[in-house]
Amino acid sequence: MIEELKRIAREAGKIMLESKDFGIYSKGTAANYVSDIDIKVENFLRERLLALCPAAAFIGEESAENDYGADKQWIVDPIDGTANFVRGMDMSAVSIAFAENGAVTAGAVYNPYLDRMFYAEKGGGAYMNGGRIYVSERPLENSVFSIAMSVYKKEYAPMCFDLAERIHMQCEDIRRIGSAAIELCNLAAGKTEMFFEARLYPWDYAAASLFISEAGGYIGTMSGGLVYDKVIPVIAANSKESFDLLQNEAQDCFAACADLINGETI
Repeated sequence: MIEELKRIAREAGKIMLESKDFGIYSKGTAANYVSDIDIKVENFLRERLLALCPAAAFIGEESAENDYGADKQWIVDPIDGTANFVRGMDMSAVSIAFAENGAVTAGAVYNPYLDRMFYAEKGGGAYMNGGRIYVSERPLENSVFSIAMSVYKKEYAPMCFDLAERIHMQCEDIRRIGSAAIELCNLAAGKTEMFFEARLYPWDYAAASLFISEAGGYIGTMSGGLVYDKVIPVIAANSKESFDLLQNEAQDCFAACADLINGETI
């Protein structure tokens, strides 16, 4: 399956690269929108992935109806980093995950601008463009921390800034790319060491979550392990010590947000 996922992801990335003129539409807020190309890529992925495994449900960011209770699922973000895509910032990716009984067993994330393909099968290690990848061994004081500021629900932004300041005082530096999939892939490949985002949908993190586990890292939420049927805060780190620290600091910053900590129904 993984070779087919890589092939399909590359074809989807080609659609992104060749798209020049497209419409952009709001999805409820000024910061949340979709382009014609998101929809075009998702339709392409639906056709190809369901042909690969017709028994699986298709869960996509732009789909009107998603079956979150199916035993087998394709969990897809056609363009993770749409804001980057429409601005021509070249930091967006196609994300494809295959899940069975609530666990991701295969995935591919492709950034066509850098021709960078991340992929993994459960138990087989994580790879980038054919080479095995691992999380870094850098300690907390030399860590780079990726964090977003809850752009779609800005009432959480002050708590995100609080967390960013707390960790910044203990780590080396902070990064923000605008694509959770790419940021999580960077962590899996040893390019960064910690990650936090307050509200992510399953398609944002499903594939990359497998890469982090297979690369020797740690990923979860403020209250436990990952689920793929809610909007959840996602925490990841290269070491158990950094993960625990980030989780504890996040729990403290968001102590008053029980609904967020436990996940929001989609």
